[in-house]
Amino acid sequence: MQLLICPGYHAPELTGSFLRCLKRQVSPTRLWVVPIWQSWGALPWLFHPRQGPKQDQPLQIIAFSAGVVAAYPLALAWHHRGGHVRLLALDGWGMPLMGGFSICRMSHDRWTHSTTYLPSPGESQGYFYAEPAVDHLFMWQAPHATIGTGAINGAIRKMTALDFIATVLAS
Repeated sequence: MQLLICPGYHAPELTGSFLRCLKRQVSPTRLWVVPIWQSWGALPWLFHPRQGPKQDQPLQIIAFSAGVVAAYPLALAWHHRGGHVRLLALDGWGMPLMGGFSICRMSHDRWTHSTTYLPSPGESQGYFYAEPAVDHLFMWQAPHATIGTGAINGAIRKMTALDFIATVLAS
């Protein structure tokens, strides 16, 4: 699996914590972390044959907060060039995400989940919201400790944010 991480504006230690949690359940063959301040220059890298992702393999993108704004154009570009892409948008508050590729949304609380979806939550390819609500940064720092409701392929159940992410990436 090729995995691109696009964090938002926060302390790098939070992304480090997220990556440690993620690597306990997911083993990507290729992993890149593109900080938001470098994302605008990442488009040429995305299509570089040696350094970037392999065009003939699916690209999974996990983006958090303002990182969703940066990741969306990268996902669109990959899709328009014929690549298969999936975007997991964690707390991309109000960012309209549409396109002909798989998009899963995650929210730190039910209110954010129900008020920021375009299209509606039922039209997305999967969603998760923390229940009980957690702090915005906590979900990124500790997805293993964020419990909530997840929907994958129409099946809704209680799970952690990390379980949701791992399940989506494996599907």
